[in-house]
Amino acid sequence: MTEYLSYEEYVGRGGTLDEAAFAAAEPRARGRVDALTYGRLRGMETLPEAVKDAMMCAVGVMDSCGAEALAAASAQASFATDGYSESYQGAGERVLAAQRALDREIGTLLAGLTDDEGVPLIYAGGVVG
Repeated sequence: MTEYLSYEEYVGRGGTLDEAAFAAAEPRARGRVDALTYGRLRGMETLPEAVKDAMMCAVGVMDSCGAEALAAASAQASFATDGYSESYQGAGERVLAAQRALDREIGTLLAGLTDDEGVPLIYAGGVVG
């Protein structure tokens, strides 16, 4: 298992989760970063600092989108009485919006960075050569 961000680094960068919550969120965060970089980070000799920044973002989102957060979220979609109405975004929609925002943030943080062979980390195309 490749570690992109240790708990000590997480705390040192201002992370506020306890060790158990971090341990639950970190593998999911690493998986998201790996998916967006097509696994290119796994074999790198030295990881760019931006990967740790991406992991900080991802750990926070994965913690907030965990099972307990979803259970606590409102399931009510709308409410209307005598001309007054309220609408709530469902938990699933909030999770998808948070994950889309996370993907954009990771893409921004890792844009222009390459792996040890010079392939851009977030490049989705084939390698010619």
